[in-house]
Amino acid sequence: RPYDFDPTDHYPVLEYIYGGPFVNSVSHAFYQDPLPLALAQLGFVVFVVDGRGTPERSKAYQDVTYGNVGRHEIPDHVTALRQVAADRPYMDLERVGIIGQSFGGYFATRALLMAPDVYHVGVAVCPAADLYVKATVMEQYMGLAETNEEGYAYASNARLAEHLNGKLLLIHGTNDVNAPISETMKMVDALIRAGKPFDLLVLPNHDHQILQAPGPRGEYARDAVRRYLLEQLTP
Repeated sequence: RPYDFDPTDHYPVLEYIYGGPFVNSVSHAFYQDPLPLALAQLGFVVFVVDGRGTPERSKAYQDVTYGNVGRHEIPDHVTALRQVAADRPYMDLERVGIIGQSFGGYFATRALLMAPDVYHVGVAVCPAADLYVKATVMEQYMGLAETNEEGYAYASNARLAEHLNGKLLLIHGTNDVNAPISETMKMVDALIRAGKPFDLLVLPNHDHQILQAPGPRGEYARDAVRRYLLEQLTP
């Protein structure tokens, strides 16, 4: 919560998401990840949850999304968000944003496309547009594309471009080898074909670690994120 939090006030809600099947995001210590804390000081109530498909719980909890990445995660996050907000009237569900990097960028985009009535603003940093992007990572959780055609097709964000109703900022570096900038270009092409407005920031010579990067390019990206969230969600 913001440093000057007032429980009688109403605050826009910002979800910080990763959501990938090999990382959990909920900290074991309050200070573990500085980014959600920093975002809260802009005037947001920041929400972090690990839905089904993430590790460090039971094997069954993680296996829910095996072969089905992209199907259950956003509904889980929506349900958790609504439950958290049910007894916290200071959380304004009319102003909900979501931000994520890498797999979090994929899911930030997907949240706007699968739950446009819940998520109104998204910042997707170096996102994938689909799950064909990196076989060495995805085949462990999705199997081979030729034997799971339906799963890969369902997981495509580009396929859902027409559902975008909120404000979306895509950020990508040209030197990214984890999720090449061609992934954002796929999404850009799909959004243009669907006639959907969006915002785009391309960072020349930048790699995959954008929000954590030192130097002027990293600071420029973080400033862009701050400006966008403050403009669109208006604490």
